[in-house]
Amino acid sequence: MAAILAASTGMGYAISPTTSGASPERQASHQRITGTVVDENGEILPGAHIMIKGSSTGTITDGDGFFSIIAASGITLIVRYLGYEDYTFVATPGTTQRIQMTASKIHQLNEIVVKSVKAQKDAPFAKANIEQEALEEHSRTGRELPMLFTHTPGVISFGENGLGTGTVYMRIRGAADSRINVTLDGVPLNSPEDQCVFWANMNSYASLLGGAQIQRGVGTSTNGDGAFGGTISLTSKSPNTKPSAELSGSYGSFNTFNIGGSFSTGLFAKHWIFDGAYHETNTDGYMHGTSGRSGSYYGGLTFMANHFVVRLKNFGNFEKTGQAWNGLDTGDLLDWNYGGMGTGLFEYKDFYKAGLGKYNSLYEHLVDPYDPSKGTERYKLSDGTLWDKTTDNFWQNRTILSLAWQINDRWTTSASAHYTHGYGYYDEFRYNNKLSKFGFSNFILSDGSTLKRTDFVRQKGLSQDLLGLVWNANYKDERWDIIGGLSVQSFWSNHFGYVTYIANPEMRNKYLSNGDYQYYDSDADKLDGNIFIKATYHLTDQWDFFADVQYRHISYSTEGINDKFISTSNGYENYHLDIDKQYDFVNPKIGISYHKDGHHAFASFAISHREPERNNFTDNGNYPAPKAEKLLDTEMGYNFVGKRWTAGANFYWMHYKDQFVQTGELSDIGEKLTSNIDKSYRLGMELTAAWTFLPGLTIEGNAALSQNKIKDFNEHVENWDDWEGNTDADGKPYDGDGLDVIHYDNSTLAFSPSVILNGFLIYKKNGLTATWHTNFVSRQYLDNTECKQRSLPGFSTSDLSANYVFTFKKAGIKELILGVNVNNIFDLHYAASGWVYSAIYASGGNPDSNRYTEIGYIPQAGTTAMGSITLRF
Repeated sequence: MAAILAASTGMGYAISPTTSGASPERQASHQRITGTVVDENGEILPGAHIMIKGSSTGTITDGDGFFSIIAASGITLIVRYLGYEDYTFVATPGTTQRIQMTASKIHQLNEIVVKSVKAQKDAPFAKANIEQEALEEHSRTGRELPMLFTHTPGVISFGENGLGTGTVYMRIRGAADSRINVTLDGVPLNSPEDQCVFWANMNSYASLLGGAQIQRGVGTSTNGDGAFGGTISLTSKSPNTKPSAELSGSYGSFNTFNIGGSFSTGLFAKHWIFDGAYHETNTDGYMHGTSGRSGSYYGGLTFMANHFVVRLKNFGNFEKTGQAWNGLDTGDLLDWNYGGMGTGLFEYKDFYKAGLGKYNSLYEHLVDPYDPSKGTERYKLSDGTLWDKTTDNFWQNRTILSLAWQINDRWTTSASAHYTHGYGYYDEFRYNNKLSKFGFSNFILSDGSTLKRTDFVRQKGLSQDLLGLVWNANYKDERWDIIGGLSVQSFWSNHFGYVTYIANPEMRNKYLSNGDYQYYDSDADKLDGNIFIKATYHLTDQWDFFADVQYRHISYSTEGINDKFISTSNGYENYHLDIDKQYDFVNPKIGISYHKDGHHAFASFAISHREPERNNFTDNGNYPAPKAEKLLDTEMGYNFVGKRWTAGANFYWMHYKDQFVQTGELSDIGEKLTSNIDKSYRLGMELTAAWTFLPGLTIEGNAALSQNKIKDFNEHVENWDDWEGNTDADGKPYDGDGLDVIHYDNSTLAFSPSVILNGFLIYKKNGLTATWHTNFVSRQYLDNTECKQRSLPGFSTSDLSANYVFTFKKAGIKELILGVNVNNIFDLHYAASGWVYSAIYASGGNPDSNRYTEIGYIPQAGTTAMGSITLRF
C-alpha cells in the first residue's frame, strides 16, 4: 500500500520544492537534483525528507522513494527518516542520487525483538506494512486501529457505537478477531480464552507504535493464539535519543474529542532514555446510550549500550464505554414477518428513515413492538428513575521487559518477559426477562399470583492474569537467515456474574436483601507453549527458499458453575463446568520467492491448527466439545516496484477441515451449538496498484475478490409448528423436536463479502498531505444459507483526510500540525455488520421461503468530521 507506506516518517518539514519567488540571478544558479532513497536492503523509503541544510526548504520522497528538488550546485542536503541516521550529501546537478540510509542503533536493536514474528521483505507471504506517520495521524482521530487496517486488502472493520471509537471488530479475508493473531513487540495480545483482541480501549496505541504489519492467511510462525486467518505484528516506537515532547488535541462530531501527549528525555548519562505517553478519547457515540471514555498510557525506561538494549515498557488501557452489542434489534418489525405486516421496513436505511436509526435495545425498548411510529422509551427502574446505560468497564496493565543483543555480525538474540493483569465487568439492564434466565423458578407473590417475568440488572465480569516468556535467536550470513524461538505463557482467570437489581419488590426483598445475588462463578487456566524454527536460504542472488515449522502445546481447563441453567424436577440448576483438554499441533510452512530489478514472485504452502475457544465449550452443554480446526493455505503472488508505479497480485486457496460454524442446532442449555463442518474453503485474489502520474499526486487502489463456501451444510432451523401432535399442511405429523434440517450443497460462509475495494488519491506538496479514500464492501450474508433476505446489502463510503505542517527554526515549538478528517462524506446510512435469527412458522404466514426473521443491524454513522492540532517540541 503506497498510501500507507508513503506516510512513514513524521518528520513534518515544510516543503518548498520550487524557487519561483527567487530572483532571476538566483534561479540561474539553481538546478534540479533528483534521486531515490532506500534502506540497507535496497527497499524504497517513501516519505523520507530531503532538506537544504540550514533552512526549512525541502521535499519528500514519493511512494517509489523518488525525490526531486531545486538547489544550487555545492549546497549540502540532509536526508532524514525516522529510525535512521541522518544522511548528508553535496548537491551535484545532472546526476541521480541513490541514497542508502542506515538504521539508527536503537532502531536496529529494536527490530531484533520483532524479527521473529514479522515477515521479511522477500518472504513468500501476502502482507501489508503500515508506517509510523500513518499510525500517528490515525491516533488523532480517536478511532481504534482496525479502522486504519481497512485501507489494506481484504480487511473490513466496524465500530459498535457507529463511530469507530469504543468497541471495534475486524475481519481479514472473512476471518473474525478470534482467528487473527496479534502481537506487540512479539508478545501475544490475544486473550487466551476468547482468542480475541478486544479493540475497545486501544485507540491511542497507534500513537505508541513505530509500525504495523498485516499478514493475510496463515503467514509466518508467531506467538500466542489465533494465527489462523491473519496475523498483525505491532512494533512499539524506538525511543527518541533526543529530548522531545508532543501535545495533541482533536474535536469532532458527536462531541468526540481526543487528547494526548508524549515525551522523551533523550539520551542521558550516555546510556539511558525515559519516555512516556498518555491519550484518551471521549464521545457521546452515534448509537443511543454509547457515550464513554477510553484510553491508554505508556511508560518506558531504556538502557542502550553499543551492542545491546534493555527496555522496560508498561502499557495500560482503560475504558468506561456505553455498549450496543445487540445493535438495532429489529424485533418483529421487518416487513415480511407474520405473513407481511406492511411496515415498509426491510433494510437499515428504512429504519433510519422511520426514526429508529440510533435505536439501541441495551438502552431503550420499542413502545409498541409492531408499530415503529410510536418510537422508543428509555428503560426505567421501579422508582421511576431512568437506567443510565449499559457500560463496559475494563482496566488492563501490560508490562514487558525485553533484551535485544547483537552478539556479532551473524548472531542476534532477544528475550521478553511479560505480565498482564486485567479486570473488568459490564452492567446490563434486562427488560422483562424470564426468571429462568437467572436460574429462578416462577415466583409466587403474596397475592397468590405467579411472577414469570420482570426487569433485572446483571453484572458480568472477569479478572485475568497472564505471565509469559518469549525468546528467539537469529543467525544470518550470505546464504542463510535462520530464526529459532520459543514462547510459553500461563493464563488464569475468574468469571463471575451477579444480579444487582430486580424490579419486583417482593422478589427483590427475598434475593437482594443481603446484597447482590451471585448466579455464576467459574475459574479457568490455560498453558500455551510453542517452539519454532524458520529459515531462508538464498539459493542465488534472485532465488530464496523458505521453510518454517512450529510445535504448539495447549492445556486448557475450566470448572465451576456456568451462567446457563438446566431445567430439573427441582427447578433450575446451573450447568456445571468440568473441562480439561489438551492439544498438540505441528504447523509446517514452506515457500520459494524470486526477486530482481523490482520484480518479486513467490509461492507458499502452510498448515495451521486452532483449538476451540471458551464459548465452544461453555455453550455446548453436555454435547461433546468441538474438535480442533485445521487449515491448509496455498498462496502465490507477484508484485513489481517501478520508478513511478507499482502493481501486485496475490492468489490464495484456504481449505478448512472441521471449521467451526453455527448450524442453528441448540444445546441442552439452550445455546446455539458451534459445530465442526467437514469441508469449507476461501478462494480469492488480491490486487494492488499505485501510480504517481504527476509530481506529488498519486492514485492507488486494492481489491480483494473471493469465494467463501461450505461444501455440504445442514442447517437446523426452528419450526414453531413442529410440536408433538401437530400436523403439517399435507396432514403429516411433526416429529415434535421443533427443528427442520435443510441441506445446502455449496452455500456461502457468513460475513464473507466476495468483493472489497479501496481507492485512494493522494496529494503531497508544500507541507500539505491530503488523501481521498473510497471503500466498497459487497453483500454480506448473516448466516450460512446464502439467503438474500437474511443479508446486508453492499455499501460504499468515501473519506477525506488532510494535514498541513508548519515548521519553526527558533527554540521552543518545532512543528505545528493542523489536520482534518471527514468520514462518510456522502452521508450513507448503512449497517456494516449484524446478526440474524430466523424460524419457520407456516401457519402464521412464514414458510421456509419467507421465514419469520429478526436482524440486529450494527449501524455506522453518517457524515462525521474531526479537526486536530498537534504541537511538537
